[in-house]
Amino acid sequence: MNDPELQDNSPTGADKEEQTSDNETKAQENPVEEPIVIEDMTNASLEDLVALFQKATQSDSWFEQRNDIQKIMDQFEQNYTVELQEKKKVFLEEGGNPIDFFFRPAVKEKYDQLTRSFRQQKRKHYQAVEQNQKVNQERKEQIIEEIKELIGKDENLNSLYTSFKNLQDSWYKTGPAPRNINNNLWQTYKHHVERFYDFVHLNRELRAKDYEHNYKEKLKIIEKAESLADQADIVRAGRDLDRLHRQWKEDLGPVAKEHREELWQRFQEATAAIHKRKQDYQKNFESIQQQNLETKEGLLQKMLALKDGEYASHNQWQKAIQNLYSLREEFKQVGPVPKQDSKRTWATFRDLSKAFNQKKNDYYRELKSVQREHIQNAKKLLEEVNEILESDNWRAQSNRMKNIQKEWKNLGPIPRKLIVKMREEFHNQCNLYFDRLKSGYQKLSESEKPIYESRQQFISEFEAVKNEGDSDALVDFLNTSWEAWGKLPEINPQALQSLNTAFQKSIDKKIKAVKGDAQTKEKILFDFKRRCFADNHTSLNETLMDIKGKYESILTEINQLENNLQFFSDSSDTNPLVKDVKSKIDTLNTKAQNYQEQLSLLRADIREFKKKQEESSEGIGEEKPTTD
Repeated sequence: MNDPELQDNSPTGADKEEQTSDNETKAQENPVEEPIVIEDMTNASLEDLVALFQKATQSDSWFEQRNDIQKIMDQFEQNYTVELQEKKKVFLEEGGNPIDFFFRPAVKEKYDQLTRSFRQQKRKHYQAVEQNQKVNQERKEQIIEEIKELIGKDENLNSLYTSFKNLQDSWYKTGPAPRNINNNLWQTYKHHVERFYDFVHLNRELRAKDYEHNYKEKLKIIEKAESLADQADIVRAGRDLDRLHRQWKEDLGPVAKEHREELWQRFQEATAAIHKRKQDYQKNFESIQQQNLETKEGLLQKMLALKDGEYASHNQWQKAIQNLYSLREEFKQVGPVPKQDSKRTWATFRDLSKAFNQKKNDYYRELKSVQREHIQNAKKLLEEVNEILESDNWRAQSNRMKNIQKEWKNLGPIPRKLIVKMREEFHNQCNLYFDRLKSGYQKLSESEKPIYESRQQFISEFEAVKNEGDSDALVDFLNTSWEAWGKLPEINPQALQSLNTAFQKSIDKKIKAVKGDAQTKEKILFDFKRRCFADNHTSLNETLMDIKGKYESILTEINQLENNLQFFSDSSDTNPLVKDVKSKIDTLNTKAQNYQEQLSLLRADIREFKKKQEESSEGIGEEKPTTD
């Protein structure tokens, strides 16, 4: 085998292009089908032969199996002739006149009809191929003319080269022309390609670019060829290798001289490895087929185990489905088996796949039925929660609400796209119920309900206001809003506590959104938290613990920086590093002092709250249970 870069292209290049393109087109148009299994047809009945003939001619891959179809036709004619002679012999022995003998059974009529249809089918196929080849001829002639126009054109060489490569790509993507003109077209195309390269050969940069492109593409071809050595089906690997050789020879130009021998040698080694495997395959054809049979039998046993397995959940079934899919793909990749076992293994393969799918479908039909029941139960629980919220005696239903939550947790599987929305609604309604218990909503009198709603409306209108000024403008707005909030009609303390918490969250959002330095915003936020949480012991404690954590963190950082100062050999203020550390310590001390003042104020608020509690007989509402 000779490197095509080291010699002229052979005149058979166009023929190979035509052959390979035909094969690739057929492979794309016709998916892989189970091959025709031709047993010993010598003793087959005429009816069996006609049935096999009909199946073969009506197959999508009839063209690839045309040799087998011809064998069927030859065998039918031979068997029919034998039967015809036997019938004639019996007729003459019974005293019949040879002139009167006539034998044409229905099976012969059907065979003749199928034969006519098959001939017409072949005629149409070749007509379509011929028409397609004429279109390809016109396109290739047009490409040659366009390449000729590029030669000598006064344009940027890079632009010309891009146009040339596009025309090359178009040429290789165009199928074969009619056989009698295909080789002439190829030679003409090659001639003008060489003329184009002569035209641009002085541009070394452009040539180097082409060399680099060809080098990368040939490396890809070599890597593909090397990977074919590991392909299970050596026959398919051989066909793929032929296509790679055609691509190497005809689709790509030369590479730099220093790389030519190296690339070609590597490509030859990959080719030799595949040829050796192919020779070994042909030499040990029967033993390899037997090995393939054993491999397929092993895969069928694994498929049988999957089919007979028990799967109790959706996840288990999905894992089994993936395993079966992998086994099916692996089975299809195994090479041919002995002829007498081919039909049986394919039949077993199809039966196991069908049985597994049937079992899977039965499971999911039953699962959908069970899920429908679970969905109905979930809807009933949700409806009951809504009814409790709507009822007049909802305050007495806390135990039932807790039981409903337990029942919800014990619901069976429900499709994710349904349960996510239902779970969110269920938890929201349960939280609403227990929020009512905690906030004192259940103690609202008829006169207090409109007050509660008016305060909620106030919060909504407060949130809708857009504050685009600085922090000072925001403080004025917040003070004004707080005064208006305090002038609203009074409501019982527990309900007010819940409303103040909601109002504080809205204030918090506005403070964080306004422009200003972080320290100022933090001071404003702290001030309004104290106002909103004045009657909320839990929130005061939470705020206290949060600030205490920040205070202790700053003290730790100050201590670390002061320790670092001891390691400086020059600890005077003239040292820029020392100066920077001391500046940080001063800033942190200021923050720590602010936090200390806030802690003192919060402790005073908590003491005041406890004092009021001791003087009051009203307690805090029941804690809200977890709804998760």
